[in-house]
Amino acid sequence: MHVPIIGFGLVEAARGEWEWTMFFPLLAATLLGTSVGIFGLWGLMSPLRVATRDLQRLENGQMVDDVPVGGPDMAGQLLMAVARAARETVSRMDELRSEAGTDMLTGLLNRRGFEETVAAVLRGGGGGTLAILDGDRFKQVNDELGHATGDKVLCGLAQRMVGNMRIGDVAGRWGGDEFVIFFPGLGEAAADAIVRRIYEAVRDYPDATVGGQPVGFSWGVAAIERQAGDTLDSAMAIADERLYARKETRRAA
Repeated sequence: MHVPIIGFGLVEAARGEWEWTMFFPLLAATLLGTSVGIFGLWGLMSPLRVATRDLQRLENGQMVDDVPVGGPDMAGQLLMAVARAARETVSRMDELRSEAGTDMLTGLLNRRGFEETVAAVLRGGGGGTLAILDGDRFKQVNDELGHATGDKVLCGLAQRMVGNMRIGDVAGRWGGDEFVIFFPGLGEAAADAIVRRIYEAVRDYPDATVGGQPVGFSWGVAAIERQAGDTLDSAMAIADERLYARKETRRAA
C-alpha cells in the first residue's frame, strides 16, 4: 500500500525537484488504503477473537448463549455453534455406546456388554470363575404379583449382587431372570462363597414372596482357565448344568 508514495519519492529525489500536485493525491490514496487495510484486518480478527473466546467458554463448561446473534461476531458464533454441536455429538455417541452395553432395567451390563468385558479380561491372559444365577419361581411373581413386582425383584437381586461383589468383579443381566458374574482371578470355591452370600442377602431381605416363601435364585459356577483352553461359552455350559442340578435338588427337597 505504500509502494506508490515511496516510488514517487525516489523518482522525485533523482530528478532533484518535487511535483507537489502529484504528491498530495498519492499521499491521500496511501492513507486511505492503509485505513481500509487496517479496518479490514480488524474485521477478520474480530470473529476469530469471538470464536476463541466462545471455544474457551465451551471448554470450561460456561454458558455461551449470551452472545448476541448477528453483527460482526456472526462468524465467531457460527464457529461456536459448530464446536458445541460437535461436543454434543460426541457426548451422545458416548451415551449410545454406554446404553448399547447396559441393561436399562437393572443398570448392570447386558449380555453384549458382559461378553465384551469378560473377553477383554481373558485376552489379557487372566482367568477366573463364572457364576450363573437364575431366579426361582419368577414366573409366579409376574403372574400372581404383576410385572411391576417382577421388575422390583430383578432390581433387588442386582443390588444384592453389586453390594456383595469385590471391586473388579463383573456382573451382568444375561436375559429375563438370569444373571451372570465373572470373578477374575478367583477359584470356584471362593466364587461360590460370594454367590452364597448374595443368596442369603436375598433370602433374608426378600423383595417378594410367593406362597409364603421368599423369591430367591439358584446358581452354578465354573472356572475359566486360559491355560486349559476354557472359554466363556464352555464355562457357561458347565455352570448352567450345575445350576439346574441345584434347582432340581431343591425341588425334590
